[in-house]
Amino acid sequence: MSQTNHRTSRLTRQMLEDELDRARIHRVNVTEDMLTLYLEDGRVLGMPTVWSPRLSQASEAERQNYEIIGHGAGLHWPDLDEYVSVRSILLGRRSAEHTSESEGGDH
Repeated sequence: MSQTNHRTSRLTRQMLEDELDRARIHRVNVTEDMLTLYLEDGRVLGMPTVWSPRLSQASEAERQNYEIIGHGAGLHWPDLDEYVSVRSILLGRRSAEHTSESEGGDH
């Protein structure tokens, strides 16, 4: 790779990292099927709760007992010991438990 392409690639990666770091939660809606984040910049992100086995198996009261943490960078459910970050949703990352259960062959 040429030095110019390498520099451009590094700048592009840095721009992406900066954008991921700036995404902050303003408001949240959690239902049985969907976690919806309303970001400070006006974007709306959704994540199916099945991406997080703890959320999808939780009671309504447990799902509603969350706190916005890290100045809006993520959510924490103390009753479930679950954490979801804006970054992980933007990158399309599912819970590690979701991957483990999928690979377990219990379907």
